[in-house]
Amino acid sequence: MNEIINLRHELHRNPELSGNEKLTAKRIVRFLLNYKPDELYADIAGSGVAAVYKGKEAGPTLLFRCDMDALPIEEYSAKSYKSLNDGVSHLCGHDGHMAMVSALAKGLHENPIGKGRVILFYQPEEENGRGAKESIDQIEELGLLPDFAFAIHNMPQYPFGSIILGKYTFSAASKGMIIRLTGKNSHAAYPENGINPSAAVAEIIQILNGVKYIKFFREYILVTIIHVRVGDVAFGTSPGYAEIMATLRAFDEEHMQKLSNYAVSSTKTIADKHKLTVDIQFTDEFPAAECNPELTHTVETIAKQQERDVIFINQPNRWSEDFAHFTLALPSVIVGLGVGENHPDLHTNTYDFPDEVIPHGVALMEGIINFILR
Repeated sequence: MNEIINLRHELHRNPELSGNEKLTAKRIVRFLLNYKPDELYADIAGSGVAAVYKGKEAGPTLLFRCDMDALPIEEYSAKSYKSLNDGVSHLCGHDGHMAMVSALAKGLHENPIGKGRVILFYQPEEENGRGAKESIDQIEELGLLPDFAFAIHNMPQYPFGSIILGKYTFSAASKGMIIRLTGKNSHAAYPENGINPSAAVAEIIQILNGVKYIKFFREYILVTIIHVRVGDVAFGTSPGYAEIMATLRAFDEEHMQKLSNYAVSSTKTIADKHKLTVDIQFTDEFPAAECNPELTHTVETIAKQQERDVIFINQPNRWSEDFAHFTLALPSVIVGLGVGENHPDLHTNTYDFPDEVIPHGVALMEGIINFILR
């Protein structure tokens, strides 16, 4: 396991943002070549890598997906493998996800499967929601579309080594909303000669922050304002331009569509009232990650055979995962792996994937391989 831990530390030390995972891919390919996959593909959806291990007989194809990209956040750490890239760090544990999937390569090389195929897939651009969707199309073109797909995501605030499953949906749908309001600049001494969007900005923020209290939405929805800009810093100018950026979340596609429609119509109504033109765009779109019931039961069975704590969440996680595109395209399941009830949260400056949990994730995935292909 020391080799896998060293790989994890190397990946952690050299994080790369979404769409720029080229050196990460090279490190992964270099590692995989030591364990001689039957087929090795690179440059999938940009920097994605797929290693294929084949059995002698025909059988199902299993895909184990891990994510590659890091976050634009400064890491607060004194560890020897702290990020060398200022303002970029693996604070979501993707380095650990890659390490766990890489550990499967060693086992598959030393103990080949008898039937079917196992694909180890390293996916770029998870954090912006683009990687999975693009990857699925290219995987299909390469003849690598699996019968079943699996992913593991580490989860703080849950018992160490526990397995967390969703009953129907594992994680929420989300999207980024960008609102651009255009009025008319004027001298700050004569604001009546211009059209200042600041009052409209205040109204829009109030409306969006209040959507969770509207009874029209029967299920969980949330809007989080993440950025606001009104003009530039010029005390002699009444601005004529503003931007609002927000993240929209819902537990299913129906409520996401209702929430999107409400946010757009409310914004346009307020803009019209203030005589502003408005441009609205959506970005970083993630569908809800659904849970295939048969695969969920399979994972539960294996986890209990391994005497692991199995926890079914009462409602989906409020964060999003672009593995959701796999869950929409083919039988798939994403599994949570508890890393400790007091472990720092994902996307925080002090988070670090715990090396000690790697064997727990590897054992679960090896259990899935043995259950289906051996």
